[in-house]
Amino acid sequence: MRRFILGMAFVTVSYCAMFPARAEVDKIIHVCDRQERLCPEFRPRVKVPDGWRRDEAASLKYGASMFVPNGKTFGKAEVIIYAEGRYNKEQTELVQWVATSDKDWATTSGKNAKIATLPSVNPKVIINRYDNPSLKDQPVEVIAHYADLDQDGNSYVVRLAVSGRNETAVLAAVPLIEKMIAGAKIP
Repeated sequence: MRRFILGMAFVTVSYCAMFPARAEVDKIIHVCDRQERLCPEFRPRVKVPDGWRRDEAASLKYGASMFVPNGKTFGKAEVIIYAEGRYNKEQTELVQWVATSDKDWATTSGKNAKIATLPSVNPKVIINRYDNPSLKDQPVEVIAHYADLDQDGNSYVVRLAVSGRNETAVLAAVPLIEKMIAGAKIP
């Protein structure tokens, strides 16, 4: 069974390499759950910010592209950037999708959690700041949300996020996601 799963993962990667996708969200299949099944990852195509690198181990573990400053590791970085695609099966409008997600976040984050909308460099992108002082590793996050597609026309909501242990580090990295947004081909 394990050989079959690894073979299928290889075929999926090979197929993607032979026929490069024109869409902005790539579907990646990898082995997970202690080699027992295949798991999808929806990876938005974003440019790695200058001075940063993609942490492969953390990306595989969390199912999102995790970026850390050069010379840092995921667990030791004061601030990280991550990019993830969330499948939008119902093709919900972005504003409604973010509102529902924010409502769910607010109900599970405690009474001191706050959400504030920030100005966006693109009218098709919603940027929110999330403050949750009860979280040690992520008390502040800034997340940019936008709608995107894969090569088959499936709908996704992409989340580009800056997350960190302190407000100063997070806010210093926000211009990096603004550059990533400006470089993305948002439909």
